[in-house]
Amino acid sequence: MKFLLVLLLPAVLGAFSLRALGVRWREDRIAWPAWAWLLGCLALGVCTQVALELQIPHGSWWLLPTVAMFGLAAVVRRRQVAEREPATGLAAAPGDRAFVAFVLLGAGFCVLLALAGMDRPCIEGDEGNIWSLKAKSLLVDWPDAFAAAQVHNLHPDYPQLNPLLQAWTYAMTGVPDFVQFENRWLVQWCDVALFVAVAGALRKRLSALPAALLASLLLFEPEFHSLCRTAYADGMLALGLVVATDAFLRWRTEGERRYGWIAGFALAFALWSKNETMLYVGCAGLATLLTRIWVRPERGSWSVRNLVLWMPVVCVILNTALWNRRFGMKSDLLGANPTGKSMFALMAEQWPERTPAMFWEAVHGLTSFANAHVVFALAMLAMVMVPRQALGRHLSMPLLALLGAFAGIHVVYVGSFLPLRFHLDTSYLRVTFQLLPALLVVLAAIVSLVVAERRLGHTSHRS
Repeated sequence: MKFLLVLLLPAVLGAFSLRALGVRWREDRIAWPAWAWLLGCLALGVCTQVALELQIPHGSWWLLPTVAMFGLAAVVRRRQVAEREPATGLAAAPGDRAFVAFVLLGAGFCVLLALAGMDRPCIEGDEGNIWSLKAKSLLVDWPDAFAAAQVHNLHPDYPQLNPLLQAWTYAMTGVPDFVQFENRWLVQWCDVALFVAVAGALRKRLSALPAALLASLLLFEPEFHSLCRTAYADGMLALGLVVATDAFLRWRTEGERRYGWIAGFALAFALWSKNETMLYVGCAGLATLLTRIWVRPERGSWSVRNLVLWMPVVCVILNTALWNRRFGMKSDLLGANPTGKSMFALMAEQWPERTPAMFWEAVHGLTSFANAHVVFALAMLAMVMVPRQALGRHLSMPLLALLGAFAGIHVVYVGSFLPLRFHLDTSYLRVTFQLLPALLVVLAAIVSLVVAERRLGHTSHRS
């Protein structure tokens, strides 16, 4: 019963959150569950942090998300009363039944991978020494000894959504007699939701067969398999980026403001999952400025009304910054490492040796068929082969942002204090994978534009 509560509350919270934003299940039957899971986990993280701050007994943590659920239900009810005309649902396209069956089978495969992860306890590697360690510390060291206990954490400055979700599971299953397997569940279901979100985003833009083929790249990706079995936050970050990219593109093409809100919450989810998202947001800002050279901004895109959509992102950034300042959590990239030097100082020292090594590492990753990272090469090729579509009004910013982020990851490795080969072997493919699902969505959008314009040109020629 306790485990049912662990999984059920975020799902219900997310469902009510989506309805409060005006997004109904029938409008996208595939992507909707993934979006709901993301919003539900985000809301549950907020409730868990509030419970910590109020020092509510662990056994009563379920009260806050329950209250939030009833509050959202009231908002949904008011929206239903206010809506005079029901929202139009998307008609089921030919082949959707087969595609839904494919998504269900793929999601089932992801669940099997998650269950396979129960062959070893969550006490080793980064999942044990970063995420799970902090989650347990939130429960047994909070609040007085929490900061001191983080001396055992490899990255104490990492955002706290993953530990908060694990802490919720621990609290619902017993403290201090911690479970060592089931604590991964909410994080692992984010990886299942990642596949579903990618499949829904691809089907939105492509017919069933090519969408299924592209989505299958995740099912055969070794890094995705590893994430499904563990409690790493990289899959959470990837989920946030995919939903943010998909919703942003829908907002730009369809003009539905509710998709702008989903994009804002999804980006906040990614920011609260891992620090790399700050790099990706910075790259998105630079890409936005760069594309202004050849793309004129749409009327009203910079209005105050749209800037409000960044509120979830700003709240997460401020919360993380204040949290780390409050507990004295410092980043190894900014000097909290054995060398005492920041990433920028190390970059100035190490670039002659590490830049060629990173170049060849990228070449190997882009050309190897052992992983799906060839997607990055395809995106670069698209800019050359179909520049009008790839660098057009709607796709230029996300495409350049993702490719810029891919390059930025390599720059960070140049400034790492760790031995380069060790750092690459333990994280390179996993970290670059964070961008891959979102880039699949952008590639699908490019293909969709090319196909639509070719059909339009063919029809015009015949007429």
